[in-house]
Amino acid sequence: MTLKERISAFTGSDGFRKAAPVVCAMLSSAAFARFFTFSTAQIFTLLFALVLIPMFRTAMQPKEQKVRIASVLCGVFFTLATFLIKYEWLTLQENHAGRYSLIFVSGFMLFYTALSAVLFERLHGFRLNTPGAEPPRQKRIAVFFGSAAVMFLCWLPYFLMLFPGDLTWDSIDELNQAAGNFELSNHHPIAQTVVIKFFYSIGKALFEDDNRAVATYCVAQMLMLAFAFSYLIVTLYRMRVKKLPIACVLACYALLSYNGTYSTTVWKDIPFAILVLSFSVTLWRILIRHKQGAEKMPLFEAVMLFLTGTGVCLFRSNGMYAYMLLLLFLVIFCVRLRQYLLLGISCAALVVGLIVKGPVYNALGIKKPETLESLAMPQQMIGAVLSHGRELSAEQLELISHVGDIEGIKAHYYPQSADGIKCYIWDEGNEDYIAEHKGEFLKLWIDLGKKYPQDYLIALLHATYGYWYPDVQNWVYASEFRSDNFQLFKDPKLSPETSEKLKDFREQYHEYYFLGLFWSIGTAVWVAVFMMGAAYVNRKFRMLLIFLPAMGIWGTLLIAAPVFAEFRYMYSFFSTLPLLCAVPFVSIEGLSFNGKTAAAVPADQAEPEQESEKAEEKPAGAADENAEAAAPAPVKPDVPAAKKQPAKKKKKK
Repeated sequence: MTLKERISAFTGSDGFRKAAPVVCAMLSSAAFARFFTFSTAQIFTLLFALVLIPMFRTAMQPKEQKVRIASVLCGVFFTLATFLIKYEWLTLQENHAGRYSLIFVSGFMLFYTALSAVLFERLHGFRLNTPGAEPPRQKRIAVFFGSAAVMFLCWLPYFLMLFPGDLTWDSIDELNQAAGNFELSNHHPIAQTVVIKFFYSIGKALFEDDNRAVATYCVAQMLMLAFAFSYLIVTLYRMRVKKLPIACVLACYALLSYNGTYSTTVWKDIPFAILVLSFSVTLWRILIRHKQGAEKMPLFEAVMLFLTGTGVCLFRSNGMYAYMLLLLFLVIFCVRLRQYLLLGISCAALVVGLIVKGPVYNALGIKKPETLESLAMPQQMIGAVLSHGRELSAEQLELISHVGDIEGIKAHYYPQSADGIKCYIWDEGNEDYIAEHKGEFLKLWIDLGKKYPQDYLIALLHATYGYWYPDVQNWVYASEFRSDNFQLFKDPKLSPETSEKLKDFREQYHEYYFLGLFWSIGTAVWVAVFMMGAAYVNRKFRMLLIFLPAMGIWGTLLIAAPVFAEFRYMYSFFSTLPLLCAVPFVSIEGLSFNGKTAAAVPADQAEPEQESEKAEEKPAGAADENAEAAAPAPVKPDVPAAKKQPAKKKKKK
């Protein structure tokens, strides 16, 4: 008997099947107990192990290949995101670091993989919507404006409490540029400055008052945010999503206090969230129609795709990088399926963004963003090496000294924020020297990374852990009000008692368990990663494109985020999350959308990269979205899929 046969016989024995879940449960519970510093006499460790045994038994039953792949990938991500938060602590354990690392990694990997496998199997074939024709136009209009009205009314108390709106240092800087008091700079997006100027000028002309002019902009922003959220809600309604999920989405948008507060805060992050969500919803609608065999893209979707895509590129610097990531995969998809109009519009949006931010801004003499704004992570890594007192060569020290005093840089290094060194160099250093000697500083960064990789890794973890570990909270709401060069002042329209109660309500997520998860950046990212796995398991392969804008924005923050957990930087991610949770579970089978009805076999079954696969064996009783529908009405099949077989055979069918 070969070794492979012996292993197969052993793992297939009754003894192994009974013992393996118990061993895995004990190892996972031990990992979490050590992670949360339970003592060896803590009874909850045993109780946790007993609860895990049934989960591991279920997870070890035969699974579809896609479930196994998705659960392992999710397990790897969740394990790393949990383990790395203890990395610096592990480096201090010396002799015990290896043992603890083995316990953590193996225990977490077993737990997260098994949990993901069980959930994926339960959710396989789960459907949020029902087959049938889309609701009539009149009802769709009522849902759109009705949802927007509900959200606007729920946010109105925040506007009255914060009247004329929240204005921070960033806000007043943009307002001064809009009014011509400051030189135009793309440090804050010029596109956002133009929008501020437009509505501020309208308010100033109508009321001749700075406070009411700012309030005019805030009301316009509240309406645009409500319309963006309603755009998703009415799209779900058109796809016949059940009432309860739609009500939950509406409740999240209307009742979560950060939506109400941010709707009246003058930040670039709010218009950017509007654009990212609107672009993602539009792309989803286009992909749904394509799966149904629609030959033409409706004019509304074409215009929305171009305008929102251009906006994503213009309203934040990292938006353009996230858009480029999406476009890379979109090119592959469009070329394979000959969707050249979708590709052309998407590329046109990027080209316009590049032209505006390049030649147009240069011709207008608009100042470019500071060099250090895009070098937050390299700056933090070099700062960590200096603050730890590592040895540098005379040439390296001299190069850094041209930018700022070495001791000053050490003193202003804060592991969780790049603003310390950045502001110090702006005030007392020479930032231009970095731009003039990019090659030398690139070499410095690489050389120090080779010599002190552990310092670099710890600096990276300190600067980003709020974006991937769930149990992290940082400030969410602005605590300042600026009025530089304007006649602005806080003028709340609510009584002091009511305002205090509303402010207390905004902070309830610190007090109540489960509620705080809605404010957790790490939790939102974990949910999105899991939903990507669910989309893969449910054969929504092309729908993975919908996740790329939000995930691309998250990825850029891991590279250039100036603060370890800045909620407003991820506001576009939170705004898009309800869409990402719906994508894996909305099926087109039997669905009429824009006058088109899905073919009897869902288009998800006919993905180009999966057509050659043999049908995979599924557990008995498992729901299968790919089974033939009962509706006999013939519909023209997806053209690219049909090309896999001779045209004559298709005609005979």
